[in-house]
Amino acid sequence: MGFSIKELKYKDKYLLFLTEQELAGPWFSFILEGKDVAPIPIVLKNIEPTPIYNMVNSRTGTSINRITLDFNITEYLKKLIKENKIKPIVVNEKEFIRLYIDIFNPPKVPYISTFFTMKNLSTFDLHNFSVYFIFDLDINGLEGFDNDLSGYDEDNDILYQYDSTGLYGGFSSVSKSTHFETQLTKAFKIDKNRLNLSNKLYDGEGEVLSALQCEFQTLKPNRSFQAVLVISGGFSKEELISNIKEGKANAYKHLSQVNRSIISKQRNIQEAGFIKINLEQGKDCE
Repeated sequence: MGFSIKELKYKDKYLLFLTEQELAGPWFSFILEGKDVAPIPIVLKNIEPTPIYNMVNSRTGTSINRITLDFNITEYLKKLIKENKIKPIVVNEKEFIRLYIDIFNPPKVPYISTFFTMKNLSTFDLHNFSVYFIFDLDINGLEGFDNDLSGYDEDNDILYQYDSTGLYGGFSSVSKSTHFETQLTKAFKIDKNRLNLSNKLYDGEGEVLSALQCEFQTLKPNRSFQAVLVISGGFSKEELISNIKEGKANAYKHLSQVNRSIISKQRNIQEAGFIKINLEQGKDCE
């Protein structure tokens, strides 16, 4: 369970198609530390087995989709203990981080903007917090997934892929990223020993993956961190940049609406249907 983009088109041309779910969404890393818990490095992919991720609720509209889910720290620590990766510790029944995802995809607009708001509802400090936007783009879908080239526009902080047809796909964070990278998909790696992207582009064409990283120092209990992603396409580099710049400017107009939504009572109520799904999927993962 988690969040992943299954496919993405720009004017009927594929930018992302049949990509592995883990490689089409946000990852997170942080060092978890508590009063009686020594620092534990954690890398959290966008798709993790339930009960590590618990769905809270979701709403689908014509131009806005909203998803609320929890990263269950207690269950994650139980998993590490079971795998003998950390020593047994006593934690509260449910320590968690709530993730609010707000996707703006209105018709006749050449970009999608997505707000990711993380609220630390645990008793732990989350040090060296990073969010990574990771996309294994497939420019022109199956017809051209393995001959992509890549680039980075430093002035606008836009990471992109393209191929010989002139079709471009790319994305950017509204707040400037701290690191970036393009790499062959099979060679990409983020783990506790490699937490920062390389600031390098893959030299050549191939099945390429793109990633942006945004760092945040420490997310303390009851504090929030927000990152906004804008993704688009274009039939030239100039068109792509123009679309993403327009999307980033437009995203600011939705900021107050998103922040009102995430503190609303309705947004934070566990839907009964998801309680059953979380329990069933949790048993399947045991």
